[in-house]
Amino acid sequence: MKAQAVTFREHGGPDVLKVEAVDVPDPGEGEVTVAVEAFALNRADTFFREGWHPIKPEFPSRFGYEASGRVIAVGDGVSDYSVGDRVSTLPVMEMQRYGAYGEAMTLPARLLVPTPDNLGSAEAAAVWASYMTAYGALADLVTVKPGDWVLCTAASSSVANAASQISLALGAKPIGVTRSKAKADAVREAGACEVIVSDDEDLVARVMEITDGHGADFVFDPIAGATFGQLAEAVAPHGTVILYGATSPEPTELPVITAVAKNLTFRCYAMLLEEQPDRDERAKKFIRDGISAGRLRPRVGHELPFSQVLDAVKLLDSMNHNGKIVVRTSTG
Repeated sequence: MKAQAVTFREHGGPDVLKVEAVDVPDPGEGEVTVAVEAFALNRADTFFREGWHPIKPEFPSRFGYEASGRVIAVGDGVSDYSVGDRVSTLPVMEMQRYGAYGEAMTLPARLLVPTPDNLGSAEAAAVWASYMTAYGALADLVTVKPGDWVLCTAASSSVANAASQISLALGAKPIGVTRSKAKADAVREAGACEVIVSDDEDLVARVMEITDGHGADFVFDPIAGATFGQLAEAVAPHGTVILYGATSPEPTELPVITAVAKNLTFRCYAMLLEEQPDRDERAKKFIRDGISAGRLRPRVGHELPFSQVLDAVKLLDSMNHNGKIVVRTSTG
């Protein structure tokens, strides 16, 4: 079958993208074909398009790894899914082979999860990358405990929103850090107990004020760069800084003196679920249970039709969005 999809043939900005008809193969052994109803945009998509992602495209390439839809065909050996089932993709698939930015895709059934009944298509497309990342870092890489303070930077992002909600579910107290006062209410609504507007407030002083001088037990940061030293200053003695990205173009200097004086731990996290199937299953259960109970609430900040997919990509690149950007297809 043919379907419309976003493709590119060289690295670059949004201008290298093209919407065109592509072949969607029939499902083979262990595969299903999904009619995509909505797909979500992630920073990893930008890195993949620009050539910074560890996985490299094979031109012409599709891309994107987070979508929701309905099963329309099932290959041999698939018993978990039937035609008509609502499903979402796990964010571990090979973007260049499958690609969520489009109207349909064929992929291994093991890369799918059933969509919770209480989520619409847009929300279902916005779950798994953000919540798997936050859960993997805060519940598996480290162990956040009841009463811990968790400082989440880039707090208007979907991953930070997920981290705030997961922290609350674990009994911890999340603090959101955003540069924009205009985003503060949305950060608080997403789950942060306290919000710091870093352009207007002294980050370290505010953290110490909020925590009664204790400091943050954990920092969850995708930025790094020139402000990294401030984060170390804001951490409690024996605390942990978790880096899950480096979106700042500025060099990152390790604050050695502060780290040694406070006996800090620095950890890095990348979501490699297929290498850790036991952790994968724990995460999926935690997230499904949390969504069903209403503790975890994926927040779609911007929703655009497929005809405006290039505008959605430009919005992602601008970093002026708040919450997840989701594109709906004609079937959504």
